[in-house]
Amino acid sequence: MVIATPPMAMTIERPTTAGGSNSNGGERLLTLLQLANAAFPTGAFTHSYGFETWIDDGTVKNGADAEQQCLDWLRFNLTTCDAVAAVLSYRGTLHDEMSCIAEIDQQLNAIKLSRESRGASKMTGAALIAAGRDIFGLSQISRLADMIGNGECEGHHAVVYGVLSVGLGLTERETVTSFLWTGFSSLVGVVQRLVPLGQTEAQRIIADAGPLIDRCSEIARMRDLQTMTASLAALDVASMRHERLHTRLCIS
Repeated sequence: MVIATPPMAMTIERPTTAGGSNSNGGERLLTLLQLANAAFPTGAFTHSYGFETWIDDGTVKNGADAEQQCLDWLRFNLTTCDAVAAVLSYRGTLHDEMSCIAEIDQQLNAIKLSRESRGASKMTGAALIAAGRDIFGLSQISRLADMIGNGECEGHHAVVYGVLSVGLGLTERETVTSFLWTGFSSLVGVVQRLVPLGQTEAQRIIADAGPLIDRCSEIARMRDLQTMTASLAALDVASMRHERLHTRLCIS
C-alpha cells in the first residue's frame, strides 16, 4: 500500500517532461492556473461549509471574524482532512494502486460528520470528474468514474483532485498546495458575498495566508490515513444547523 507516509514521502514528485510540461503536453503553470481559476466548473462557489450559519447567528460579523474563522478552517479542517486525502489519492494513482482509492474515500466519508458537508464534497467531486473527463480526457478520471459507478467509492472532491492531478502531470507539492489555495480562496469568496467584506480586503486575506498555506502543505504531506482527521467540531455543528436556516444563499 502507498497510503502510508514515512518522512521520505515528502520527496515524492510526479515525473514530468522537460520544460515543465504536463502529461497532455501543455505547460503545467497554465494547467494550474486553469484548475485554480474560480470559473473552473466545480460549483465550489455555492458552498459555505457551515459558514453561512455562523454569519446568520452572529459568530462571524465582519471581515476580521471572517479572516480568523477561514484560517482556522484551513489549518484544522482542510489541511488535516481533505488535503491529506488528496495527497494519498495522488500517491495511489501515481503508483497505479487504484485499489487504495476506495479506502481513502471511505475514510473521508466517515470523517465528514454532517450530511451537507458530505453532500457538498461529493457534488463538487462529481463536477470535477466531469470536467476532468470532458475537458482533459484523462484515463485516470475514467477509471475513477467506473469505480464510483460500481459503488466502490463515493467520489469525494479531494480524492478526485488527487487523481486528476496525476493525469495532468502535476507534482505532489503542486497538487496539495493548489488544493489548499483553491479551497481557501473559494471559501473567502463565498464569505465575501455574505459579510461586509470588499474585494481588496478579501484578496489581502488570501495573500496573507500564503505562508500558512505553504506550512499546511507540508503538514498534509506528512500525514497518513490513520492520522487523517478534522478537529473543527463547531463548524460541523454549524453545518448540521445550516439546512434548517430560514433563508439560505448557499447549498451547504
